[in-house]
Amino acid sequence: DPGHGGSNRGAPTQKSAYFEKHLTLAIAKRVQKILASEKDINVVLCRGMDALLPVRARVRCANQVAARLFVSIHANAAGAAEGPGSQRGFEIYVLPVTDVDREVARVALLAPDDAEAAWAGHKARVAAEQSLAAARRIEWRLADTLGRDRDRGIKQEGATLDVLQGLEMPAVLVEIGFLDHEEEGPYLLSEDGQSAVASALAGAITDLRSREQRGQKEPMTTAPRAGQKIPGVPLP
Repeated sequence: DPGHGGSNRGAPTQKSAYFEKHLTLAIAKRVQKILASEKDINVVLCRGMDALLPVRARVRCANQVAARLFVSIHANAAGAAEGPGSQRGFEIYVLPVTDVDREVARVALLAPDDAEAAWAGHKARVAAEQSLAAARRIEWRLADTLGRDRDRGIKQEGATLDVLQGLEMPAVLVEIGFLDHEEEGPYLLSEDGQSAVASALAGAITDLRSREQRGQKEPMTTAPRAGQKIPGVPLP
């Protein structure tokens, strides 16, 4: 899911008339191209051009194609309180516990009977747990490519996550870096930077697909850190 599009331009970049919406689409297309040779992976772009696409249309796109994983690609910019250009690094978001609980309640209400409601709620919680596993793998790949010092962690708040609501599969939102940083911004716009990010995302997707095929649900590489919030499971 290339973030933004059309009149929703996203954050500005240090390149004239080039915005976050252009970068996210360029990286998404690179990921699609890399994975085109994988016979068991089909990448569907929720938008393949510079067009405004509402959040619900993105969710509907993923659900209608029965996607196994939803990855929303974005780029950051420091807020006024932090100071423009003062931040760098990537971060990954999954739904917070309250949103997961809300989704469980929503799908249960839509079920025709109690048994189906219980099953629908179970699937929603499993998807939330798998979202965290996907986030951990993407984090590992990006940190390996961009540097461990660029890893700002996996988060459940601090960004607008409405695009992750209502999805019927594991879902993450990835902020690949800060466009207003004097070094990171130009790097993300460069051929090398876009290639590196796309390769890391594609690598994480192939890792997750291979893991799914092997039936391994929670290997050590996706185990949460001490104190890491797990969707649907409150911290002690």
